[in-house]
Amino acid sequence: MAAKAKNSVWAFLASVQLALILIGLLASTSIIGTVVQQNKPPEHYVETWGKTGAAVIDALHLDNMYNSVWFLLMLGAFSLNLTVCSIDRLPGVIRQVRKDNLDNSPEQLLKMKLRHHAQVGGSVEDAAEQAAGWLGDKGWKTSRRSSEDGSILLFAQKGAWARYGVYVVHISILIILLGAVIGSPTVAKKILKNEQFAFKGGVMLPQTRATNRIFSHVDESEISLGFTVRCDFFDMHFYDNGMPKDYLSGLTVLEDGKEVLTTVIKVNKPLTYKGVTFYQSSYNDMHSPIIHLTNAATGKKMAFPVHPQQYDKTHSWQEEGGGQGMLRIQAAESIPLPDGKGSTTQMQIWMMDAQGPPSMFSIFYNQPVIIERPGAKYELSIGPHYATGLQVAKDPGVWWVYSGCALMLIGLYAAFFMSHRKMWVLIRREEDGQTEAVFAGTANKNSAGFAETFSALAENFGRKSN
Repeated sequence: MAAKAKNSVWAFLASVQLALILIGLLASTSIIGTVVQQNKPPEHYVETWGKTGAAVIDALHLDNMYNSVWFLLMLGAFSLNLTVCSIDRLPGVIRQVRKDNLDNSPEQLLKMKLRHHAQVGGSVEDAAEQAAGWLGDKGWKTSRRSSEDGSILLFAQKGAWARYGVYVVHISILIILLGAVIGSPTVAKKILKNEQFAFKGGVMLPQTRATNRIFSHVDESEISLGFTVRCDFFDMHFYDNGMPKDYLSGLTVLEDGKEVLTTVIKVNKPLTYKGVTFYQSSYNDMHSPIIHLTNAATGKKMAFPVHPQQYDKTHSWQEEGGGQGMLRIQAAESIPLPDGKGSTTQMQIWMMDAQGPPSMFSIFYNQPVIIERPGAKYELSIGPHYATGLQVAKDPGVWWVYSGCALMLIGLYAAFFMSHRKMWVLIRREEDGQTEAVFAGTANKNSAGFAETFSALAENFGRKSN
């Protein structure tokens, strides 16, 4: 009876050709997403690509391509192709793995490319026991079946699960794509109707300021964090030529007005709280000065923004012992630099804390000084006021992606470095009364490597038996 013809739609969805087309589309569009910088302001695209190019980018959502509806639909089509392909082919692999390998006839074994004949002493039963023990010692667990003609067939295999490797890779890809969909702000906003479920955005947060909202990269709308984050300080390090070398931010998380977490973040060292991750990404000059004060004994850092028109305002802080500290800029004047190129600002500072009389001293702009007080020592500097640029993301699918990647490594190892190896040993009595062991074997991959293993097992058993 002729095999039942496959449904044409099913056959198309399961085809390798469709997979190649979708992979090509995903790869080519991903290149576009790399060339076109993502999540930039509209004016950036006008400046870079012109008005026409910017209009095309906006129409096709190439500025946020990986969260666009059409890209997610392509991922969905690829997922459907992988699923149908696996469902279509997996039953055949299962049948191959579960096949009754003791049902092979002697004629089939004698036609195999890998085979070896060995004369052994004793009865068929004794030879079968010897062969089973020999293979067992080498890690090949055997099963056996006796035939009506008195022969015994042994079978052993290794790496049967390697045949599932490609399908483990398929599953891992689906898990990764699922993680990408779960973590997509577009899915969260348009399908789940909950933009707090997954989002990507940013905020420019000046030192000493706090916020409980960020701005979405998708449409610049406000997104509530559910808690408050404060920038305690921002610090920069420079190369000798004046270029920024590194920058970091001191952040504090607050809930119900209480500080619950304080940490320092920098590039490649983010802060994650309640599934929301804050990345140090940029900075901005506020074009106004700020006073930085550090208690050398406790390491406590404080910052006081200075209003250009109210520079002599008194700033205060609470000492750990319960007292209060205060400082202010009494006067400021511009001083020419020694080389005659430009000028700097010299300021007169009044400062006091819980112990001793007030201190009066001079300080130059952007040049820290050490202040010795009767009960404490401080480092004080006045420099430019910066806002820290934070990229903020909540991606509940990230662990799905990590799990899928780990599973993919397992599947790729099985698919490329493992093979399903089978070995048969037919023990039979020849016409001259001698007992013969016929070894036969096959492997679905790395036949050359298995041939060496097979030869060593078969030939060494023959020499051992004689």
